[in-house]
Amino acid sequence: MPVVKKRDHQTESRLLLESADPVDLPPAEVADNAVLVQFEKFKAFVPELLDALRAGTTAEPVAVMNDGSTFAVHGVTRTFWVKIWHSAGTELSKIERVQIISCLPSTRGTNVIIGEE
Repeated sequence: MPVVKKRDHQTESRLLLESADPVDLPPAEVADNAVLVQFEKFKAFVPELLDALRAGTTAEPVAVMNDGSTFAVHGVTRTFWVKIWHSAGTELSKIERVQIISCLPSTRGTNVIIGEE
């Protein structure tokens, strides 16, 4: 019996966000259960990420990952390192899946003073 490959239509309609530059994300439709977490300890912060994505935000490439598909998304108190899959043809307004790779306390707006200047 020959092996027959079946086309995965879901994969064709779900695109991984990739860019070397920051991406302005419009307010997006994203389901509560669309978020996957790398570690269980990140689950408590999922609502903050969902709020940021639903309001619209900027996804900034994470330079140390060097893969073009890992982005920093800033919430109110946390910075999330994520991979985002969006629906084809929706101009990024429908997010199918988000994977949280890391979640760090936000340091935005923090000034570091070195010395006595």
